[in-house]
Amino acid sequence: MKVSTLLDRCEREEWRAHRSRDTLQSNLRILRQVCGDDEIGQLHYTRLKQIADTMATGRGGKVLAPATVKRRMETLSAALLLATKMTDDQGQPLLMAKPTFPSFEIDNIQDRVIADDEASALFEEIAKLTQEEPDRDWSRFDAMVRFLLATACRRGEALRTHAAHFETRMVQGKPATFVQFMRYSTKSKKPRVVPLTPEIVALLPALKLQAGNGPLFPFSPSQLFRMWRTLRKRMAARGFDFSLVRFHTCRHTTLTKAMKKYPLALVSKLAGHASVQITASRYGHVNADDLVEMVGDIAA
Repeated sequence: MKVSTLLDRCEREEWRAHRSRDTLQSNLRILRQVCGDDEIGQLHYTRLKQIADTMATGRGGKVLAPATVKRRMETLSAALLLATKMTDDQGQPLLMAKPTFPSFEIDNIQDRVIADDEASALFEEIAKLTQEEPDRDWSRFDAMVRFLLATACRRGEALRTHAAHFETRMVQGKPATFVQFMRYSTKSKKPRVVPLTPEIVALLPALKLQAGNGPLFPFSPSQLFRMWRTLRKRMAARGFDFSLVRFHTCRHTTLTKAMKKYPLALVSKLAGHASVQITASRYGHVNADDLVEMVGDIAA
């Protein structure tokens, strides 16, 4: 069986309810182009390494991030694992054993955060685009970026948030509004409840009215990519280098700031990590600037 045939079968029979359809479709498209004509029984480590190396180069010869290649190879790996459980017309496994895959060194740690002056400039440009491009929903895009910064959630979690996921209750005699990121929407597959800032609470009525029964932020990943690309160009024109800034940078910014003020356990709870060690390793960065106040206190 060819790889393309296996991918078609997996998509049709096993991945119909895949959580990230857009990402899956993108991975399948690239895999079909790169190795769709390969026989699954003839895939071996050396060939898989060649496939990974081929996929590491994007349009225009641009070298893609290892994490991007890893996601594509994980899709191929999942398909080959399913092939060991699927049978042909004679009841024989399509593949006796999944081949060994090459490993990837992935650095998930980001040093880039969005500074306060950058955030101000960013929202100024979004406000301008709201007026200049009324056919694109820049107002809800603005609300989504603020939501990402306020809750430290991931992009996918924000995109799966509906009006029903919010709750207001009394905490210490005062009303507090919370958002619940549902089990199926989080990376850990566990639900997470996060309190909202007054700014986001003020935005909720309009967002809920616009959303109706749908998601609060009804964007596709491709729409968000194009809008973010527009903003990167606008920010560059203002002298800000946003080439390494992604939606995930909003999460990283908030968690990094929180790490400087609050106990690790609280920050880990906000992040929704499985352990405090993950929070410390990914967001507990300390640079020389952070040491100035400490050194001053020691010398006093």
